Amino acid sequence: MTQKSYNIQALRGHDYTDTEFQQDMADAGVNIPDELLYKPSINEYVVQAMYEQNIDGLQNEVNPETNKNYTASEATREAQALRKETLSHINELMSIKQ
Repeated sequence: MTQKSYNIQALRGHDYTDTEFQQDMADAGVNIPDELLYKPSINEYVVQAMYEQNIDGLQNEVNPETNKNYTASEATREAQALRKETLSHINELMSIKQ
């Protein structure tokens, strides 16, 4: 019996297992615990990890609105907006796939 993959690429219809996703995300610095594989909660875990990375990473990027590096509060706001948008997209894909 094949397990259903819930990673965002699989939800988009790609032949991409949660195990492959786990390996690729490890290369990006997100270590997905084995117990989250093949469960819908895999996406929330990854989105939260990416949110935290975005807060740190954005502070090393220039904010196009100020032409200065993002401040901590600006980075947090931007990361929150990205997280909200991503979770909304995942929820939409989940509702289509069920």
